[in-house]
Amino acid sequence: MEVCFVGPLGVVTGSCTWLRDIEKNWNFLIDCGMQQGETTADKWNSGEWPFDPAEIKFVVLTHAHIDHCGLIPLLYRKGFKGQIYCTKETEEIAKFLLKDAAGQPGAPFNRSDVDVIKWQEPGSEKQLGTFLPIDTNLFLQFYRTGHVMGAVSVVVRWGPPGDQKSMVFSGDLGPSGENEEGLPLLRFRMSPVACDYAVVESTYGGVVRDSVQSPNEIRRSELRQLLDKVIESKGTLILPSFSFGRTQDVLFDLHWIVAENPEKYRQATYMLDSPLACKLQKVMLKGFERQERTVSGKVRPRWLGKQVFDIFGLDGSDASQYKECLRLLTVTFASNTTSSFIPSTAGNIIAKNWRPILSPLPSRISELEGQAAGPRVVITSSGSCDGGPVASWLPKILGASQNIVAMTGHVADASVGGLLAKVMKMPPSERTRDTGNLVWANGINFPISRIKASITLLRGYSAHADQKGLLDWLFWEYKGQQHVAGRAIFIQHGGNTQREKLARAIHERAYLHETSIDIFQPSNPRDWWNLEDGASIMSTEAEAIKIDAEIARLTRAKQRLQLGGDCQLSWQGIARKVFGGIAQRTFK
Repeated sequence: MEVCFVGPLGVVTGSCTWLRDIEKNWNFLIDCGMQQGETTADKWNSGEWPFDPAEIKFVVLTHAHIDHCGLIPLLYRKGFKGQIYCTKETEEIAKFLLKDAAGQPGAPFNRSDVDVIKWQEPGSEKQLGTFLPIDTNLFLQFYRTGHVMGAVSVVVRWGPPGDQKSMVFSGDLGPSGENEEGLPLLRFRMSPVACDYAVVESTYGGVVRDSVQSPNEIRRSELRQLLDKVIESKGTLILPSFSFGRTQDVLFDLHWIVAENPEKYRQATYMLDSPLACKLQKVMLKGFERQERTVSGKVRPRWLGKQVFDIFGLDGSDASQYKECLRLLTVTFASNTTSSFIPSTAGNIIAKNWRPILSPLPSRISELEGQAAGPRVVITSSGSCDGGPVASWLPKILGASQNIVAMTGHVADASVGGLLAKVMKMPPSERTRDTGNLVWANGINFPISRIKASITLLRGYSAHADQKGLLDWLFWEYKGQQHVAGRAIFIQHGGNTQREKLARAIHERAYLHETSIDIFQPSNPRDWWNLEDGASIMSTEAEAIKIDAEIARLTRAKQRLQLGGDCQLSWQGIARKVFGGIAQRTFK
């Protein structure tokens, strides 16, 4: 088996890794994503890959974010005909996200390209971690990452029993280990099995977050303070949020705060302006219902975290209370149906005070043009502030000092949200001197000098592991024994500074574990690494010499056939049989 790290190398988005075994006719990808906000995005997103899509047999997709799945429709358009292996939830969510992406300006595919994708969840009824056969002596294993619903790490295992090798791909890792869940809804990330090789993301490879205060406490404290301010000012609080994952977390926390003090916080009007999020929430609610049976016969949620039951004071092992938890989640994502809602009689005071708080948004235009009476909270997309409904809201509210814009996560520097993050650091006197503008694709400009609204950043909503979380995924203890994800570790999917800091931290953790680890930071998207006898980069010159020697041997074989008069086996047939696709491509 050989591996080529096509992307991302030195950047964060555009995940794509190419694996092949020419003798066994294995040729497949782990992820095929768009670049977003990178300087090389235009070239990358045109599909200038080092492989021929028609020769790729299948793709394994770790999760539904566009930087991991966004070029799959283009892959089909350029000749790919294989399956996309992923979890069912990733499939259902990716369909919505890809069709939304197809409608964006400059998209390299259209909605009909999304419809031709062939999705498959291998071993759909089996527990996560199960061996999933894909071909003779080729297996996959999925492990939950806690990043977003449906997200998994993937183990690729090849070779006959007793002589197998394996490589685990982290995908994007969530921030929460077992019993330390930080996101409000998702279950913890699973540790993988120990493999020969590991590929780990490094988005926050150099970041170490505060370990004293929990993300739940940070988020709710800061969000509660913002609600207090907007209730006092009777202004508008805008919460730009990504439609998948982030919006649902924000909605849950808002309901939680209101349930803690209904009399105070129900003074505000709460609205969701994100058509895509409304579609996704139906899929996510179905995913939260999904369970799996463990080897020991226990029934556990696949994606829903036990912290949700703890917040409500409900017993997840009790069937009726389990259903009650799911009912409360359903009303969390629904528009206000107070007249038909039946309050909970189970659980703690939070569960009993839980109510649907979202008011319908009959017309965005009327909301934008009208003078809202009283405080107003709007959760809206997109999280980057570049487009979607938020591009209509921001020009209307940025000019008033009683309003607040609270970013709910990291935004690219080149985005409108990134520019707002810079404005956030400016004193008011400096804003008035700035000659720049916020510019949206809808043609609207807003002068920075006119921004009077407060700009802030809500912490605690990150769906990515920090350095400690990445190390805990790579090194873990089970039943008193130390384990490591791979004896050779490839660091991918992050800026070079983040990769370098993570590499140093891996060396330090390996020293503490008294184990030896080889660490690689691939830099050339056309380099091949041989995985059969330790990870070693393959010399292009040596490979060329091998190919030339094979061509010479095949030429002699052809001459012997011609001299002997036996022409039943064609020259092309020999090339296919003896040297797979390489010789054929060489002679084209």
